[in-house]
Amino acid sequence: MKRILSLVLISLLVLSLAACVKPAAPETTPEPTQEAAAPTEAPTEAPTESPAPAVQPERPSCSKGMYPRVDGSTANIPLALALVRLVTGCTEDEAANFINFRTTDYSYEALDAGDADMLLVYEASRPTKERFDPEHNMDMHPIGLDALVFITNTDNPVDSLTIDQIRGIFSGEITNWSEVGGLDAPIVAFQRPELSGSQTLMLDLCMGDVPMAPVDKIVVSNTMEDVINDIAAYDNASNAIGYSVYYYAKNMYTFPNLKFITVDGVAPSNETINSGEYPFINPFYAILPRQNVNPRAAAIVEWLESPDGQALVEQCGYVPYIKKVDK
Repeated sequence: MKRILSLVLISLLVLSLAACVKPAAPETTPEPTQEAAAPTEAPTEAPTESPAPAVQPERPSCSKGMYPRVDGSTANIPLALALVRLVTGCTEDEAANFINFRTTDYSYEALDAGDADMLLVYEASRPTKERFDPEHNMDMHPIGLDALVFITNTDNPVDSLTIDQIRGIFSGEITNWSEVGGLDAPIVAFQRPELSGSQTLMLDLCMGDVPMAPVDKIVVSNTMEDVINDIAAYDNASNAIGYSVYYYAKNMYTFPNLKFITVDGVAPSNETINSGEYPFINPFYAILPRQNVNPRAAAIVEWLESPDGQALVEQCGYVPYIKKVDK
C-alpha cells in the first residue's frame, strides 16, 4: 500500500477558564419613616449554585518509546498519524514508523491476542463479531462517523438510486442500467471480500436480509484501493458501480472521473452524515481491551472523546461523532 502522508499537526485548542460572574449589588431598601411601619422581611432563599463546568481531559503526552501500540482500519490511518505527532511531538517521517495497521478484522484479532493496546477501527464483520463479541469483550468508544457510499463513473447518466434499487443491483435482481433510468447496458457491480470494513457496512446498513449476488455474477475487489481502481479502469466505464467508505473515497484515494451516487435523494457529505440525513451512516471507534489496559492508550481514548479530541477528528477530515450545533 502506498505510503499515506500524515496530515499537518493541528493547532492546539486552548481551554479557557470559566469567568466568575459577580452577583449584582442588592437594591437598597429605604429606611422606614415614623409614618410608615418597617416592612416585614421576606425569607431569603439559598442561592442556587450553577453546576460546575465539565473538566476536559488534558491533551495526552508521552515519549516516542512509550507510545501505545495502535492498530485498526485503513481509513483511520490519517487520524492515527495525526495522533502520533500530537502526543509524541515526532516529525511526519517518524510518525509513519508507528503505523502498521492490519485492516479492520485482523486488528480486532490483534487486540484480543494482546498484540495491540488500542484500535482506531470500523465495525467488525459478522464472523469476527461472532468470534470475539467486541461489544461485550472490548471497551468500545465511538469517536467519529462515516458512511457507506456508492461510486460510479461520471459518464454514467444515473446520478441517484433508491435503497431498493441498490439492493436490487447488488443482489443480482437488477442487471441493466435501463431498469433504473440509465442506458441500455449491463450493470457491472464490484463487491468487497467478506472480511472487510466496507463489506460489513454493505451487509449491515444496506442489504439487511437480502443476500448478495453470488461471486460468479459479480466482481470482487480485494481492497478499497482496488475497488476504486477497478471502477475507474473498467473498459465500459459507465457500466460499473461499487462501494467504499466515504472518508477513504473522498480524502485518501480519489479519481476525477468518478462520482458519488445520491441515495434516496441525499448526497453523501460531511453535513448530511453529521445530521443523519444520509441513510447509510455508521460510527468508527477507539477500542481498548477490558483487561491489562495501557494507561497511555486509555488517556488518548478519553481525550478523543473530548471537544478538543473531536476537533482533531474533524480537522483530519472525518465527521465528528458529536453532532454540530448552531453557534
